[in-house]
Amino acid sequence: MTRAKRTPPIIEAPPAVTGLAGVILLAHVLRVLAPASWQGFILPMGVLQTDRFWASMGIGAEGALPYNSPLEALIPLLASALLHDGWAGAILNAALIVIFGRLVHASLSIGRKSGAIPFLIVFAVSVVGGSLFHLITQYPAGTGLIGASGGASGLFAAWVLIQEGRGGRILTKRFLTVFLFFTLVNLALWLMGPSLLGAGISWQAHLGGFIAGAVAFQFFRSRRPVSRF
Repeated sequence: MTRAKRTPPIIEAPPAVTGLAGVILLAHVLRVLAPASWQGFILPMGVLQTDRFWASMGIGAEGALPYNSPLEALIPLLASALLHDGWAGAILNAALIVIFGRLVHASLSIGRKSGAIPFLIVFAVSVVGGSLFHLITQYPAGTGLIGASGGASGLFAAWVLIQEGRGGRILTKRFLTVFLFFTLVNLALWLMGPSLLGAGISWQAHLGGFIAGAVAFQFFRSRRPVSRF
């Protein structure tokens, strides 16, 4: 009796990775299809509004409207990753999550223990890190922030560390070279974004996410047991 051949999946990535990418796309679908009355609730809760955040901290620009509560001010630090201004951004970020996330998830898995939770934490820390850096550099008032690119940047940073092997560290020459190149590319896109892409980008969210993701990944990887022969 011959065994039927298993058809390989279209996307060879663990459920946590494909699930996260799917949530990013689903969130955009829901936002696009949501009635106008819902948009008035979704956008204020999800968009990270710089002036309102700093006003909530009591150090914002004069006349800025603060959030209704500290929790409402903190939610967009992470929830902003679920909002995108168009399909191109949502699809690109979902694709980058799958491309870099597969190896990050595998690297954080130990034996039969899944790396799903550490992977999701690295992504979340990257998003929050990007949001915080955006806020700091935009103080006391500036542009709003949406998108999962900070999280994708953090996964890219983790991927760079993985390429260096077990001994890869944040302050190595190779990692710092990649970071410098990543910074220059983002600054170029920031300058040319409105004319080239038709929209602006937050280089702050990308760089903040990159650094935060590298630190979070290095933390989890340092806790892995070292194999002994």
